[in-house]
Amino acid sequence: MLLPLRAEAHFSYSDPRIVHIAENEAGQIAILIRMPAPLALLPADWQGVEETRTPPFGTYAADDILLDPKTLRDEEQALHLRLSEGLTIWIDGSQQSFTIGRTRLWPDADRPTFGTVKSASKTLDKQASQAPLPYFDATLDVEFLLPQGSLDAPIRITSDLGATFQVMDKFGTVVKLHRDTGTETRATIGILDARFDGLVSPFQRFVTIAWIGAEHIYLGFDHLAMILLIAIAAKSWRQALLWASAFTVGHVLTLAAGLYGYAPHAAWFIPSVELLIVLSIVAAGAAIALKLPHVMNWPTLFIIGLIHGYGFAAAASVALFAGEVDALALLAFALGLELCQLAVYVALLPIIYVLDQTLKSNDLRWRMPVALVLAAAAGVSVIQQLMQVTGFSVV
Repeated sequence: MLLPLRAEAHFSYSDPRIVHIAENEAGQIAILIRMPAPLALLPADWQGVEETRTPPFGTYAADDILLDPKTLRDEEQALHLRLSEGLTIWIDGSQQSFTIGRTRLWPDADRPTFGTVKSASKTLDKQASQAPLPYFDATLDVEFLLPQGSLDAPIRITSDLGATFQVMDKFGTVVKLHRDTGTETRATIGILDARFDGLVSPFQRFVTIAWIGAEHIYLGFDHLAMILLIAIAAKSWRQALLWASAFTVGHVLTLAAGLYGYAPHAAWFIPSVELLIVLSIVAAGAAIALKLPHVMNWPTLFIIGLIHGYGFAAAASVALFAGEVDALALLAFALGLELCQLAVYVALLPIIYVLDQTLKSNDLRWRMPVALVLAAAAGVSVIQQLMQVTGFSVV
């Protein structure tokens, strides 16, 4: 049975928490954090869809729960206490004290950009809407200030906000440390725990970013699935590498285009790209299983690569660039992607060759169930994404 999914479950994990650590004009270390408002405000024992309590700072209005900025201002002390709970910052092994500076509340669909230190600081200076907002569709920006410490020293930041929430196993956080020598990035899933060593060389930073690029291949089902489908659909090593190059050229083009701002910034764009990515896997798997050779070709894989590239750009723009593109960082990220993709092909193609020789299957029937399994797995992802967008759950 299909039941509407109550909005007060927890919050959406489609947009990550963003953390900037930088020195401000007053010489203090400022930590600027953007996060879903429910992550910061809900108590640790919140029961999601089974919860019957009114959430902190929230009020019921008709069929929705609202978060009133005036209530947050009136209860500033309680708000600051909640924001401070669980947050710990170490610099050079010493735990730091901090104060809370500016806070701003925004509707998810109308929040200003927060991708760079400059834009985040400007956002915190802006006058936010004073009208009540839907509680579970609100974003909270917070500034934490440290009176002392050096950004050149080893730094660690942790927070156990949301540790018991059901969505935390998929919720991402991106932490960007802005030093004079450049910006370093850490991306985590789940509760926040990010560590930075002392100053690193430009080469070490290049390698770190390349590794992050590689992770988007080997940690992503969608990209690994497409690589495998290309490998099993090809009838020769030459054809596999030709198709792989089409896919590569496509996603490198849109990776660069997305990072340089040539992509829609509307809230619908990234979910649409993610949906198209899994649909492309379903289509490719079905084409292999149904023996439709005209579907899997160079132009088709180039177009699929374009779609996947915007997916890479979405991850990279938040995790590495977020509004200011560093050409060297872009090169490192793209190089990491391509080297990891090449490594997967190097591992797969000999295995496929051995299977072909061992099974002696001229019509390559062993590939059909593999393609069907990948298409089915992607189909499940399509259903899950549609359920998330439409707000329905199967019970």
